[in-house]
Amino acid sequence: MENKKFNLGWGLTKKCNMYCQFCYSKAARNEVEERGIEDWKKFVDRNHQYIDAINYGTGENTILDEFFYFVEYVRKNYPAIGQALTTNGYISERVQENRHLLEIFKNCIDEVDVSIDFNNREKHGRFRGQPKAYDWATQTLQLSKDLGKLSTIVFVGCDETVNKENLDGLFDLANKHDAFLRMNIYRPVSNENEINNRFILTYDNLKAGLQYIHDKHEIVSLSDVLLGNVFANQGPVRDHTGVNSIRILPDGAICPSTYLISAEYRSNVNIHNADLGSLRFEQFEDIETPKECNGCDYEKSCQGGVYDRRILWYGTLAERDPYCPTRHGDEFPEKPFHITKLSRVSIHDGYVPTLFFKNRGGKGVDK
Repeated sequence: MENKKFNLGWGLTKKCNMYCQFCYSKAARNEVEERGIEDWKKFVDRNHQYIDAINYGTGENTILDEFFYFVEYVRKNYPAIGQALTTNGYISERVQENRHLLEIFKNCIDEVDVSIDFNNREKHGRFRGQPKAYDWATQTLQLSKDLGKLSTIVFVGCDETVNKENLDGLFDLANKHDAFLRMNIYRPVSNENEINNRFILTYDNLKAGLQYIHDKHEIVSLSDVLLGNVFANQGPVRDHTGVNSIRILPDGAICPSTYLISAEYRSNVNIHNADLGSLRFEQFEDIETPKECNGCDYEKSCQGGVYDRRILWYGTLAERDPYCPTRHGDEFPEKPFHITKLSRVSIHDGYVPTLFFKNRGGKGVDK
């Protein structure tokens, strides 16, 4: 295990200044007590050799002054660790009048994911439960562009967002700010003991949306074991959940996935005693392909599809992916989508099952 490296998703705080109805982490975050910066430092001091990159997400980390001081500490002491931020855009407010925080952001954060679901101030504000959401987000995109940072607009993939009009609006915004566009397909995570099915992206709309993007824009990466291997023949695409990719919650609990964060999925270690060199989520190692996939042309590459989707939809890895074409009486694509060949797009590319796009002929910086 000495050479094993993890990509970490880390929510340092449960605090957030938005009220997204589709939030996957609110219930899990509200249940916990936060750890502090000294605990964060000790964890990285002990485990830095096992960390490839950290993405700070879950809650809005930039609310905390300690977030800035921590990323500065990591950059100063362990410069080989990549650091990315997923933000609702609030960082633009934090650094606007604080030169020191601006310098930390400039020197210590390598790339920025900005959450925008609609290129429309009112729609995005309602969707996020915060009237300032759009302005904060676009200001952060402009700041990142001015600083020459790799930037991505990330939106939740649901029927309300994956339509031609909205996709064109998001691509226009990405083009203006030299940013990639990234879609996270909505997961039906239980929130306050109820699963919100309103935001589930239908198979037909997912397929139509991808086809539209392929025809009008560019698909850069489908780091999704089903979509990457079956729809794009991108392979080899693997699911790194719990193997090379883990999630840390504000209380220091370690989980196998961004979405598998409720109590039953947490490991028995916390950042105060974790040794990443020996950490294992055995249920995600040597997973057997579902029996219904036997004989499928993609049996060895897809292996049943994305782990967290199968668990969250069906409660078991013995079921195949909810977006498998055979579930919907559909044929496998005869002509796979073309993928624009780039080097690794971002820290998120392969860290979570996610989809990257860019404007045709646009910059979408490849660094």
